[in-house]
Amino acid sequence: MIYGILLNIPEKHATKYEDLIRRIIGEGIARGDILSFTEARYKGDVAFVMLARSRRAAEKVYEQLKEHPIYVKVIEIEGKEL
Repeated sequence: MIYGILLNIPEKHATKYEDLIRRIIGEGIARGDILSFTEARYKGDVAFVMLARSRRAAEKVYEQLKEHPIYVKVIEIEGKEL
């Protein structure tokens, strides 16, 4: 099972929280909790999608992120063998 974190910063909070969220993501990468991430922008909103090392790692990052006025969710990604 692969775990991910979906995060959206609404436009009205984007300028205030974007740098803080990037720092939290960077710390997660440095600890090895986050394996990779990508970002997108749409009409002022900023979104990040991250792949986590494990469910525990995803929950650790989630705990740091949920304190802020952003939308954040841990997801499970199921793979299928071919």
